[in-house]
Amino acid sequence: MDLAVPLGAEERKVRAARRFGRIGLVITVAWLLAVPAFVVWTGLPAPGFTWSLAALYVVGLALHLWRIREHVTSLGRPASVPFVVVTSAVALALTLVGLASTWSGWIWGLVGGVLLGDVVSGMRARWIALWVIVATGTVLSLGLLITHQRDYGIPLPLWLGPAVAAFYVCTMWLVDVERLWWLKAVTDLDYSRRVAAELATARERLRLADDLHDILGHALEVVAFKSELASRLLDVDADRAKAEMEEVQRVARSSLTEVRALVRDARVVDLSTELAGARAVLDSAGIQLVVRGDPAVVTGRARSVLGRVLREAMTNVLRHADPRRCTIEIEVADGTARLRVVNDGVGPGTAGVGGTGLVALGRYLDEHSGRLDAGPGPDGMFHVDAMLPEAVR
Repeated sequence: MDLAVPLGAEERKVRAARRFGRIGLVITVAWLLAVPAFVVWTGLPAPGFTWSLAALYVVGLALHLWRIREHVTSLGRPASVPFVVVTSAVALALTLVGLASTWSGWIWGLVGGVLLGDVVSGMRARWIALWVIVATGTVLSLGLLITHQRDYGIPLPLWLGPAVAAFYVCTMWLVDVERLWWLKAVTDLDYSRRVAAELATARERLRLADDLHDILGHALEVVAFKSELASRLLDVDADRAKAEMEEVQRVARSSLTEVRALVRDARVVDLSTELAGARAVLDSAGIQLVVRGDPAVVTGRARSVLGRVLREAMTNVLRHADPRRCTIEIEVADGTARLRVVNDGVGPGTAGVGGTGLVALGRYLDEHSGRLDAGPGPDGMFHVDAMLPEAVR
């Protein structure tokens, strides 16, 4: 069975960018290998320069490959001080010895420019500009001094070689640095995309955990309460005990349906339905309920959001308090829907205890541009106050 996961369009783009970046590195190395081939083709260096040029070239190529290895492991990291010192010395020596060796020695400036790119990659822009200006000026001035003391036996101006070498030094570093900059930009964007995907996954898991807490926490609290009530009524009122157990079955089946809907992302919570459920539960518990306002005045997405708030508030009433009365207020004013639940019976050991439900509910309202205030008030009552725009999506 094929378990390969198909790549998305963004992943393919990132891989293509990395592939072209590596191809660019290979092309740069190919250019460096073409330099000695060009020198041999145009004429071997003058006696006394061959071995020194060969040694400097091998060292320069090794330094470039070393820098590529550093970029592969830590793209964009500035070069170390020893690397900067050694590479700068090798690049300058190779360029100047190349100018002194033959009339075509300006080609060695190409290697010097690439090595300059290895030196300045990862630096700040102002330091790069300073390095390039100093390196170009040094190659041009010392190159002119060297070529004026040489006679190549060809009808070309003596300044031409140093000028071309300085041009290579001034420009070739940009090819190296720009390619690495683009490769790093693509890598950083890919990393940001992956982090965003991981955060989205974590957020979805948190949302699922909050919804499960909302469904099962409330359902299990109602089941536990009604089961205890039925056991107490069994000997004194068998018919009512049976009715309570039937209600336990209904709540369990309803919760199972909601869990399945949650898995299908089709769960609907309605304020009117939750208010009817709260009324039934509190009546069974002998808790006086006062409702002010009509849930029908709340429309749109706000009905579902406030329905979830009411469910969590009822869960807290049953779990964290021993109330005798509870008040539910529903209103819409100035485009803002508000639900306020107030209950007594909050003892000193449970005051302020909201578990994780109210914390999750606060996050849920934040996601819908709403606000949740919950906690014990100075009147000894526990308040849950939720507000959000009625036109929330």
